[in-house]
Amino acid sequence: MTWTVRLAACGVAVLAASAVGRATAEPPRAGPVIVAVEARGLQSATGVVVGGRRVVTVAHAVGDGPVVVRDSRGAAHPARVVRRDEELDLALLAVPALHDDGPPVLGGPRLLVRRDGTAIAEPVVVRRRLDARVRDAATDTVARRPVLELSGDIRPGDSGAPVVDGGRVAGIVFARSRERERVAYALDAEAAAPFLR
Repeated sequence: MTWTVRLAACGVAVLAASAVGRATAEPPRAGPVIVAVEARGLQSATGVVVGGRRVVTVAHAVGDGPVVVRDSRGAAHPARVVRRDEELDLALLAVPALHDDGPPVLGGPRLLVRRDGTAIAEPVVVRRRLDARVRDAATDTVARRPVLELSGDIRPGDSGAPVVDGGRVAGIVFARSRERERVAYALDAEAAAPFLR
């Protein structure tokens, strides 16, 4: 799925990193547990375990068919889409066989964590906070969401990856720029919290 991002700058605010796990009323841990999300037979995205055998990822990656989640050991677990929000581009997956006891990410300054659990070699820079109008090229619909503009080595498959700041999830990556090298966009985690309740 191709996204065209049109941006409108909003007031610059201090980035308040919020723990995704906190939205599920679980005690905060050292950092998020990362999984790979496969749909349509492809390793298509990254996901973050939010507790209760639930995983949050990007909606555009899961499609309508079967979804599989691979844990930190590479074991495949069937998943079911519990809910999705196309405007936020989020999907919540139930993964009954998942044991979310994988190694948590110990967050330093802003890191982007890939689906194999590794962080990129350099810290991600949050350039600014934006009010984005995101156009889905397939359906031509426009969604509005609060995003973080990132600078860093963002690759295909990093959609759904968390931006981790001090052990807490600050954002969920959903797109990278086609026009600007090393620029990508993440949904602000504060916007994701109500979706996870």
